[in-house]
Amino acid sequence: MIIQSIKIQNFRNIGEERIFRLNRHFTAFIGVNGKGKSTVLHALRVAGGAFFLSIPEVKSRHIQKDEIRVVESGKQILPQFPVNVEATGVFPETSAPITWRRQWLEGSSSSTTKSADVGEIKQFSSKKYLKVTKDADDRVDLPVVAFFGISRAMGAGRVSQKSRSHRLGRRIFSEGYQDWEEMKAVKFHYGEWLSTYDTLASHGKEYSHTKMAFYTAIKKSNPYISEVEFIGGELWVRVKMNDNETDLLPLSLHSDGIHYFTAMIAEIAYRCIVLNGYQNKDAISKATGLVMIDEIDLHLHPTWQRHVVSDLRDAFPNIQFVVTTHSPFIVQSLNSDEIWNLDKQMDITPTDLKIDTVATEVMGVSSAYSESNEELFKSSKKIMNDLHAGKSSAELDNEIKEVSDPAVRAFLELHKMSKGK
Repeated sequence: MIIQSIKIQNFRNIGEERIFRLNRHFTAFIGVNGKGKSTVLHALRVAGGAFFLSIPEVKSRHIQKDEIRVVESGKQILPQFPVNVEATGVFPETSAPITWRRQWLEGSSSSTTKSADVGEIKQFSSKKYLKVTKDADDRVDLPVVAFFGISRAMGAGRVSQKSRSHRLGRRIFSEGYQDWEEMKAVKFHYGEWLSTYDTLASHGKEYSHTKMAFYTAIKKSNPYISEVEFIGGELWVRVKMNDNETDLLPLSLHSDGIHYFTAMIAEIAYRCIVLNGYQNKDAISKATGLVMIDEIDLHLHPTWQRHVVSDLRDAFPNIQFVVTTHSPFIVQSLNSDEIWNLDKQMDITPTDLKIDTVATEVMGVSSAYSESNEELFKSSKKIMNDLHAGKSSAELDNEIKEVSDPAVRAFLELHKMSKGK
């Protein structure tokens, strides 16, 4: 499933109808707080959830009552209708794009599920579901769908593993899409899969080479990891940054950036394998789908931010990532067709710009550094003029004390002394 465009109206803080066209591989939404970056992700979550309307084992995602946009009118707060989230997307099996929508109409108590709105995508996903469950055919391409909000690290830490060795096989839909609409570290399940993989593989009940593909995806997504193992129910990794290399340690003992990002990537890789395990060593590289990440730069050092997008593309070449970010380093790594700037239209490519230019011209950050330097220049020039104009020593001392830069202040004091003041 690849979303080509999303149309949004009266949803959360977006009022008038807006259409956002998305890059096939990666799209980042930027803008000041309150402009609607996260709103677009939540709309995509609603659109993605429509895929599960005909799959009883998986929770779909409807428009929530508190997501209806409201406006003030006098002393009243009035909900705005219709609420509309409409997506156009393509699937490997479809010859042409399909369009579906979720609406909340005035007078309704929930978002609609009528055939005219979601019939086509329900029919499409139903065929896949029946082929897996009724025909017992696991050779079905199933899209990864996962939403990671800013609370994704909530409850993070070592999760108790529930043994799966007592059963053979897997429940593809319930395991591949469990908690998809709000992925949090406390609910990640890759550890359960790893804990039983070797046992089940020895009985021919696991897909071959998928564990190695899992480790490869982790290293590609985080090139600072030089070694990865699964020990005692937890991932252990060795990290090398610059000339410093750590010992092989449990993931939970590494920095927040290494810990939370790697755990998120591990869960995405695991979902690829559950849903497309029949592809064996290619289960991750050939997996398609939609992964939404709010504030992808969370906990990442700027050096890492510069290449995290290319790392994800390398590890998951057919997954569509849609993210929000406040990082100029991530923005600088993108092409113009991979960015939606909600503050203003863009006609420049950030990869051609210096980082300070990205911050000021693309992301709208005022050049505080330049402004402070200009003020320093003006105040220093005034003191030099006052010095040559014969201003009193006491007055000059007071002016020099107000200069913030110690080097400039020392220069002015020395110049004052040379004039005998």
